[in-house]
Amino acid sequence: MNEPLMNTTGTTPGTTPPTIGMNRAILAGNLHFPVLVRGGEDTWPELTGIATDLAPDAFWLVTDEGLPREHTAAVLGALSPAAATRVLRAPAPDAAWDVTPAPDTVVVAVGGSGVIEAAARLATRPARPARLILVPTTPRAMTDTALTLEHPATHGLAPTLVWAQLDLLRTLPPDELRTGLAATVRNVLAVSPSFYDTAAALLRPDVTGFDTRLMARVVALNADIRATLMYYDPSEQGPAMAFSYGRTVADALLAAGAGLSEGDAAALGMLVAARAAVLLGLLDPAAERAHHEMIARWGAPRELPAPLTPDTVAAVVRRGAAPGPVPAPDAGPARMVLLDGLGAPHVVRGRMLTEVDDDVLRPALDAIATRAPAPDLIITH
Repeated sequence: MNEPLMNTTGTTPGTTPPTIGMNRAILAGNLHFPVLVRGGEDTWPELTGIATDLAPDAFWLVTDEGLPREHTAAVLGALSPAAATRVLRAPAPDAAWDVTPAPDTVVVAVGGSGVIEAAARLATRPARPARLILVPTTPRAMTDTALTLEHPATHGLAPTLVWAQLDLLRTLPPDELRTGLAATVRNVLAVSPSFYDTAAALLRPDVTGFDTRLMARVVALNADIRATLMYYDPSEQGPAMAFSYGRTVADALLAAGAGLSEGDAAALGMLVAARAAVLLGLLDPAAERAHHEMIARWGAPRELPAPLTPDTVAAVVRRGAAPGPVPAPDAGPARMVLLDGLGAPHVVRGRMLTEVDDDVLRPALDAIATRAPAPDLIITH
C-alpha cells in the first residue's frame, strides 16, 4: 500500500527538518518487502517499534569506516531498546565473512551499496538465511541497490524492511547526491518515460541543495518503477533486465579506471546504448536526443574523461568487465540492453540482450568521444 506524505513543509537553515512518511512496497513474485521513506528526527521511534516486533535474539549492524559516527549512533539508538546490538565492519568485496549469525539474529546494513552487498552475504551464511534490514545511506543505495533481490553473491534474498531515512543523506557532498541518482535517469528512459518531466525536475541536488521533500519523491518514484517489473520478474532476467540499461559500457568504463563515479559511468553507458540502437535502426534519433537532454539536465558528463578513448573502452567491453547481470562477451559481440523506443527495450528471441558487433560498438562509442576544443578565432586587419 502506498501512503502519501504526512508533512511536507520545507525547511530553512537552523530549523527542524520536516517529518516525512511515504510507504512503498516491492512485490517480487511471491516475495514482498516494505520500503519506508522517512525524514525527520521524530520518525526514529517507529523503527524501534518495528525492531521490537521482530523479537530478535540480537541485531548485527554491518557498516564501514566511512560512515559518519552520528549515522551509526542514530541507528543504534533505534535498535538497542529492542535487543542487544553488535557492530561489524564490512569486509572487502572479495573477502569472506568469518562469522555466522544465529537463526534469530537480524542483520542490519547501514551504508551504501557495498555495505548492503556485504550484509546480504552475511545474512545468507546460515542454512536458514537471517532476516535482513537495509538502512541505505547513499542515493544509489536508496534508489537502486536496496530495491533489488539480485546481488552478486546472493540471489532472491528479500529484506525484511528497507528503511530509507532521508536525513542520512544530508552529510553527502552535493555532487555525490547528484551522481547517486543514475537509477532515476535509467528507469525513466528504459522503463517509464511518462515520468520524464517529473524526474528531470528532481535531478540537481548539487544546484538546488539538499531538499528532503524532493529526495522523498525520488526514492518513492524509483520504488514504484521497480515494483512494476519485479512483480512478474523478480530475478531480473526477463522484462526487469531493463534495469541493466547502460550497464555493459558503464562496467567497462569503471574497469578502465579513469576515476568516473558509478553514476557518471552509467550516464555515458546509456548514451552509447542509445547510439548503438540508432545505428541498428531500432531507436528513433529523437529518442537519442531525449537521452542527451535528460543527462544534460542531470549535469552528468557526456564525453569520455582523459585519457580514455573509444578504442580503449571498446577493448575493455570486448574482454568483459566486472561480473554482473550482463554476462561478459568473452571476446565475442558485446551484449547490451537496447531500446526500440523510450520505455520499450528491444527483445531478441525472448531476451533483452542484443549482440552488438564491433562495427556498431566502435562508432556507437564515438557518441561520447572527447571533442577537440574549437580553435580561437584570430582576426587580422
